Amino acid sequence: MKISRERLEEIKNFPETFTDPECPPLTDEQLKQLRPCHLVNKDMWKPKKEVVSIRIDADVLATLKRSGAGWQTRVNDYLRHGVSSGQL
Repeated sequence: MKISRERLEEIKNFPETFTDPECPPLTDEQLKQLRPCHLVNKDMWKPKKEVVSIRIDADVLATLKRSGAGWQTRVNDYLRHGVSSGQL
């Protein structure tokens, strides 16, 4: 789900009123280090897999297979990154 520009501006301009001393706001450096859980520890997050049939150009498939064992998992990771980054 994409966020509208108006909503992004609203979020950016939201006044910070959080003052809990035991839970200070994250620094910019800490925010840069945050990662989705499925990328940090794949063993703890196992989504349901489904078998599908798709058509892929022969040269693309050959390149993927030449990359070695785990090529299907890497394709899934590429797709997941595209989806989570909003590129797909």
